[in-house]
Amino acid sequence: MSMSDEEALRLADEPVTAWTNVEVVYERRPAVFVFPVRLGPADGMWVAKEADRRGVNPSEMIEFLVSQARRAAESSPTDQGVGDGPGPQEPCPPGGTVGDGTAV
Repeated sequence: MSMSDEEALRLADEPVTAWTNVEVVYERRPAVFVFPVRLGPADGMWVAKEADRRGVNPSEMIEFLVSQARRAAESSPTDQGVGDGPGPQEPCPPGGTVGDGTAV
């Protein structure tokens, strides 16, 4: 059903139960996940500048980068097991070591 702006505004002021001849179309929304993340100053500034350069917001830029990383990991047989185990239990300082003694 197509309607004019005036008709849409008039209907918006009426209770939904008063609407007649209106078909409601429900669409499933895909599930999304929200992960708060803290970036250091250099990474945060890079994400902000890159997002600005591409004309998107930083959240969209991070989503794009994660998607790229996932595709790259899925296509590389050497990375198939990466991420299966627990990560570092506490932040690693630059030049420090991960819990197993691996240098960062």
